[in-house]
Amino acid sequence: MTDGREMHTVSLLGNGKVLVTGGSYANTNLNSCELYDLSTGSWTSTGSMKDELAYHTASVLRNGKVLVAGGFNGHTILNTVQLYDPSTETWTTTDNMNQAREEHTASLLADGKVLVAGGYNKPIFLDHAELYDPSTETWTNTGTMKARRDYHSATVLSNGKVLVAGGFNGEIIVDTAELYDPSTETWTTTSNMDEVRDRHTASLLPNGKVLVAGGSNHDNIKNSAILYDPSTETWTTTGNMEVIRDHHTATVLTNGNVLVTGGSHNGVTRNSTELYDSSTEIWITTGSMNNARQNHQAVLLNDGKVLVTGGSNVGKALHTAELYDPSTELWTTVDKMNNIQDNHEIFLLTNG
Repeated sequence: MTDGREMHTVSLLGNGKVLVTGGSYANTNLNSCELYDLSTGSWTSTGSMKDELAYHTASVLRNGKVLVAGGFNGHTILNTVQLYDPSTETWTTTDNMNQAREEHTASLLADGKVLVAGGYNKPIFLDHAELYDPSTETWTNTGTMKARRDYHSATVLSNGKVLVAGGFNGEIIVDTAELYDPSTETWTTTSNMDEVRDRHTASLLPNGKVLVAGGSNHDNIKNSAILYDPSTETWTTTGNMEVIRDHHTATVLTNGNVLVTGGSHNGVTRNSTELYDSSTEIWITTGSMNNARQNHQAVLLNDGKVLVTGGSNVGKALHTAELYDPSTELWTTVDKMNNIQDNHEIFLLTNG
């Protein structure tokens, strides 16, 4: 990438390309966007967004378009929403959210709607949730969460419900978790996690359980990991990661293992990576990245490799990207991105 950026999003499109949007660099938020083409290994600029954005979300819809919602433009937390059309490489505005927000989650539901939950709108940490319907391009309020939270996780379960866990409520980091049922548009509490955490990762495993790993509490960064079982609505401890980390990524590979990369601990940025084997519940180290990075993102590509982009190290945003090959457990650098990035998000189109 050409310009530095953090707090942006990255989305895997139906055509196999990767879309990078917005972010912030040197206290300036960006509206620029670019595409990575796996077949050529190159980055190209694409249409710019209507707003300069960081801390927003991006969701790949069933129709192939990308929905970008909310975020921060450097001055104001926004409720604006826009759509990217990969066929024309252009952005159009769509209906605004009912609530301005940043640091929220966006979940693509089985019916094609997008659930946006929580986040922050100064000075309020939000329990508000709403639904976007692509068929009408409108937002409607839905059930309110049981707790206010940002920097939480949201995972769409195999049964279609959404598990929201952890986060910060404006006063404390929480261990609470709750379930959203799209059929009733209501939230119900479920078992609490074993300890408070935010800035963790949550991964849906092939067996339907959810692996929550790492993150932070008020005093410490964690290497602990826990499993949520939707059939019993209970959490159990599982093997600890080899390395303490937050601001890391977790990607479920085609073989069902989970690849965790990078992150930080006590001001030290990591290049280490490790694999969680859900059949043995054991973590093992795997090849280290070429660059230490935190606040980066990782996405599973259609060929089974994992693309890691951007991030930061010692306060400096990175423009590097690299590929992990599960068959060799090795990393290779790819063409530098047009914009340095950290603290961004990657979204995978489930049918793509």
